[in-house]
Amino acid sequence: MIISQLIQVLEDWAPRWAAQKNDNVGLQIGSPQRRVTKVLIALEITPAVIDEALARKAELIVTHHPLLFRPSSSVISTDPIGKLIIKLIENRIAVYSAHTNLDFSRDGVSFALANKLGLQHIRFLAPLKETLAKIVVFVPEDYVESVRNAMSDAGAGLIGEYSRCSFVSRGTGSFKGSKYASPFIGGTEAEERAEELRLEMAAPRASVDRILSAMKDVHPYEEPAYDVYETITPQRNFGMGALGELSSPQLFKNFLKTIKHVLHAGVLRYVGDPKSRVQRIPVCGGAGSDLLPEAIRAQAEVLVTADVRYHTFHAAAGTISLVDAGHWETEHSILRIIADRLQQAAGQASTAVRIFITEQSTNPIHNL
Repeated sequence: MIISQLIQVLEDWAPRWAAQKNDNVGLQIGSPQRRVTKVLIALEITPAVIDEALARKAELIVTHHPLLFRPSSSVISTDPIGKLIIKLIENRIAVYSAHTNLDFSRDGVSFALANKLGLQHIRFLAPLKETLAKIVVFVPEDYVESVRNAMSDAGAGLIGEYSRCSFVSRGTGSFKGSKYASPFIGGTEAEERAEELRLEMAAPRASVDRILSAMKDVHPYEEPAYDVYETITPQRNFGMGALGELSSPQLFKNFLKTIKHVLHAGVLRYVGDPKSRVQRIPVCGGAGSDLLPEAIRAQAEVLVTADVRYHTFHAAAGTISLVDAGHWETEHSILRIIADRLQQAAGQASTAVRIFITEQSTNPIHNL
């Protein structure tokens, strides 16, 4: 398979538009047209990960944390990141990263964590808002299907588990072209009336330009009339954190043992009564303590996440139990999910691509 085909598999699952603003996701090093036979999956790139890729003869490394997160003014061997970049390029190893778009997608990082902890009925704790727009375009009836299909193919019309969603209503449009116009209906410098359909479709805000371009390519009018409205409709398939339940209530102290065991966590930091019972549990892989208010509103008993600040523990005390299980520990479960998706796609394409999960622990933190 070529790299762009593997990217399509990942971005059908975790589209780039779902990433946080200013996050750097996507192909960071390499050519999208390069053919690959071996892919290495890692949480982040370290010298040991590159050495493993070389030993396995992998042409592509897929990571969660971007190697190039902030703009670089130079790429030089005396800089730690620059040194990694140079080694990757010299050895023709491509790098692709799916970061917050993978955090915010269904079956992404937080869903993987929730499954690892044995939670059931998993859904988003906080569905994303202010990521959608509504596009309205006015089309002659004979062309509405071609316009709808073009917009759908470009990413419009996704609502929850449904695709190609649209609404059409009938009306009459009026217009008067100048002497320089080339109207599809009627002549120039004369007011015309035309029976039209109002086509409405939801769209990710980040995809609006692409969808409008696709619409204009097939619309018969010289100047299509359209409107774009920003909406606050929540995205069911994209959000922050995950919420689920244990099959039955259990003591918090026993759940702490489960967390430590299944996540291979050396140390747990927590606040809460070990003798309390927990069942309704939100989780967030990586730094998710900002979701504490959402967890409280969900009437949960314990929030599991990482990178919790001292004062956040104070804010939780007496209201909800809070567990900091470590950043690497709460995210590394996603590596198996990424590997399985890519391997399945390669199998369906009948191509000989081998997917490896790194054997290196990229966790920089050690516990005594």
